[in-house]
Amino acid sequence: MRKFIFCLLLCVFLKGGALALMSHEEEARLGRQVLQMLREKAQFVEDPEVVNYVEEVGRRIIAHIGPHYFPFKFYVLKDETLNAFAVPGGYIFVNTGLLEEIDREDELAGVLAHELAHVQARHLAKRIEKLTRLNLASAAVTIVGLLLGRGEMGQALAVTSSALAATKALSYSRADEEEADRLGFEYLTAAGYDPRGFIEVFNKIVRHRWLLSENVPSYLLTHPGTAERISYLESMIEYYHPKVTYHPDLFRLRRVQVRVKILTHDAGSLVVRYREELRKSPEDPFLHYGLALALAKLRRFEEAAKELQFVIKKFPKQDDFRLDLAEVYFQSGRYQEALPILKRYVKRHPYRTGAKYLLARCYQETKQYEKALSLFKKLKDKLEDNADFHYQLGRLYAAVGKTGQAHYQFALHFQLEGDTKVALYHLRQAYRNLPQGDPLKAKVAKKLEAAKMKPKEG
Repeated sequence: MRKFIFCLLLCVFLKGGALALMSHEEEARLGRQVLQMLREKAQFVEDPEVVNYVEEVGRRIIAHIGPHYFPFKFYVLKDETLNAFAVPGGYIFVNTGLLEEIDREDELAGVLAHELAHVQARHLAKRIEKLTRLNLASAAVTIVGLLLGRGEMGQALAVTSSALAATKALSYSRADEEEADRLGFEYLTAAGYDPRGFIEVFNKIVRHRWLLSENVPSYLLTHPGTAERISYLESMIEYYHPKVTYHPDLFRLRRVQVRVKILTHDAGSLVVRYREELRKSPEDPFLHYGLALALAKLRRFEEAAKELQFVIKKFPKQDDFRLDLAEVYFQSGRYQEALPILKRYVKRHPYRTGAKYLLARCYQETKQYEKALSLFKKLKDKLEDNADFHYQLGRLYAAVGKTGQAHYQFALHFQLEGDTKVALYHLRQAYRNLPQGDPLKAKVAKKLEAAKMKPKEG
């Protein structure tokens, strides 16, 4: 891997055609390159409940940032470090480590507002513009190295002095941070959040700096000027006395944090830990909830369902626990028990993507293909970056005899999984099976042409 990265960097730094002023189209292309590289090197969280929570917080802030060039997209990376990062093109990444550490939504909102401000001010794009020998490919490699921090890719970037210099040059300056803090403060207060939340999460990140003394957290490497920035934010709060008008439901955050913990930790160890904690606090609903999800991950569905039923009795007004019970029923093949719960839930909460997707999957597994396909089509835009969504849609198209469309969805699935070779195979199969005149066939042909693979007829 180090040899591969060395060769790639050597080529892109010596290659001609360096960037002058980046256009918005170039920013968008750079963002797509970074996303594709991350798909190959990092683990993405695809749980709609987790991703949609981050997105909802982000959307609340975006409503107050004014005109923007890019359709912002939010991603959650499975990484224990306390980090968040924005790249050109409107791509915002948040690590699971950060989600686990925060105590309230205002802290997450503070980080997201700050990252959105970096994109709005085009800080990273402007820094790339100043590096006259840095082209899009090398910029993408360097940004991924910054994002992955201590990982293999990040370490490999240090193999050349040019790469190291570029990494340092792409880190935000104190002036960048001051502007992002000021803009982020404006966005936060306009959205009704408490701006003290950003100071609180900043202090958490600083504490980790000392707890992990041999490794400075990635966020501090790319976002300098810690003490000065905290003082600056405190002075703005003292001067403006912002009014907090939005008070998020802490329950939603706690539920998401438990789901993140289940995704990122060993389920067997968690079962032991939750049961030990329940001996001390037998009525704690979130301990029962965590135990239920850990048991479900171990495929101990009957025990998981009992734990969730206990939680539902404790919190009969919290519909989300019923959604979790439906998910356990689905995972255990009890589709007929999951369906009525999901129908009621979606009727009450029509905006919840995760619930709609689970309902669509229930229809699919009970061979109600028309209902399933109708829901899948409605969810396409929301779940276009979800690999499992495309895999299941491919299965659905195959079940109804639409072979060409099935292969196209499988191609999207493997592309998101970072397996280009298999993705190209399914693209070629899609081209062979789609009828002449189908607009999708022309779209597939363009993708194959871009990959320099001549399409073949069946």
